[in-house]
Amino acid sequence: MNNMNEKVAYLKGLMEGMAVDTKTNEGKLFEKIIDILEDLAHEIEYVNEDLDDMEEYLDAMDDDLTDLEDDVYDLEDEYDDDDEFYEVECPACDEVFYLDESDLVFDEDGFTKVSCPSCGEVIIINEEMDCFTEDDEDEVDETEV
Repeated sequence: MNNMNEKVAYLKGLMEGMAVDTKTNEGKLFEKIIDILEDLAHEIEYVNEDLDDMEEYLDAMDDDLTDLEDDVYDLEDEYDDDDEFYEVECPACDEVFYLDESDLVFDEDGFTKVSCPSCGEVIIINEEMDCFTEDDEDEVDETEV
């Protein structure tokens, strides 16, 4: 007796097996209760079928959305968990932007140059991730000597 229909059928058979007289008030009551339980069991069965269909449909939509995200954003290929990003603040316009390790190619003196994506200012970055503009480069050279 797994589902509701089987349980209601069992109750109906039990009532018939007990030879409940359906012409008495109590018998009419039991008969109506069994009829209502039968209707409820059928409705629950329909709702469960619809729920199963909706679950299947949602799973398909989720798969389609995942495929779309992969196609549009291509997140899996673009960023590896091993990539390290550095936050850089432009000394000229105070705009914050991010660089990954491939953007930081240091020369023999330990400096690299990048352009600010906001204002276009050339920024000099040393290996300690200190940022300077080209105008400040002379001051940096003097303090490091």
